[in-house]
Amino acid sequence: MMASLQAEMKSLFGFSLTWLYAFEDNAKKTSQLICVVGEKKAEVELRYPSIDISHDRMMENIFNSDFPVYVEDARMDPTTDKKIVNALDYRTVINCQLCLHGESIGLIGTGTLEAEGVRIMSLDEIAYFSAVANIVSITLDRISYREKSLLDPLTKINNKRGLEVHAETLLALAIRHSQSVGIIYIDLDNFKSINDQFGHESGDMALISFSENLKNTLRRSDVIARVGGDEFVLLLVDVNNEDYIHKIIEQIDNQCSILKVDKHNFSLQFSAGYAIFPQDGPDLNELISLADKNMYQIKSISRHMTT
Repeated sequence: MMASLQAEMKSLFGFSLTWLYAFEDNAKKTSQLICVVGEKKAEVELRYPSIDISHDRMMENIFNSDFPVYVEDARMDPTTDKKIVNALDYRTVINCQLCLHGESIGLIGTGTLEAEGVRIMSLDEIAYFSAVANIVSITLDRISYREKSLLDPLTKINNKRGLEVHAETLLALAIRHSQSVGIIYIDLDNFKSINDQFGHESGDMALISFSENLKNTLRRSDVIARVGGDEFVLLLVDVNNEDYIHKIIEQIDNQCSILKVDKHNFSLQFSAGYAIFPQDGPDLNELISLADKNMYQIKSISRHMTT
């Protein structure tokens, strides 16, 4: 999105840099750099990954305005931060806040550098940039909605659809690079006892805590998904052998199974089965089916054994 937007800003206005900032939190005191495209991209990323709005007059103007804030010459305007202007050789800049459902979420901006010089914008051009900002806001809303649709609303990890989307990419990459992917199917054996003993709200908190523990145990490149009430599927990238999967299951047992429920420590018991792509199956559904079958086989034998 940003690359095509920068191309349009360059074509229409001759602007060589486009940036997107969003608020870090609900306090809306600091805007975080989300993306920057164009000349001096690396400098912006290095020097200005975030901006304190309360100490930037131009930022205050942007977020107090319903319209784009256009600065013909940043060197002369009293509201610009001259340290930023001089560091990046800004000339003309225009910024507009982004709003979703009546709430400000960040800003989109573009501008010229020393090589392009000062660029006088017409009222029609400023109005066009305002329309661009509205389109960016709508696009971000759709992206956010899509991301949320792939997440389990309780635990905030992937749901089954999210698992399928990530698996499609991971399995394709594994084929390209001649790698293996491990699939682990986990079923929480005694989760029902938490609900019975402490109530469903505590059961929900146990699922959230277990999910957080999984995220802290696995690599960032691995995928975690909740596919049922107390069932989880893990995708482990670049798995060399079965010993590695056994090691991960052991780590989960040691680091994820002790939970605090209603101020009481609770030992969560689970069963786990696994399969390996591509040798055990060509697609996600077949691999999950095999891992699930293996999990139920070991569940009937003893806890925390693997096949």
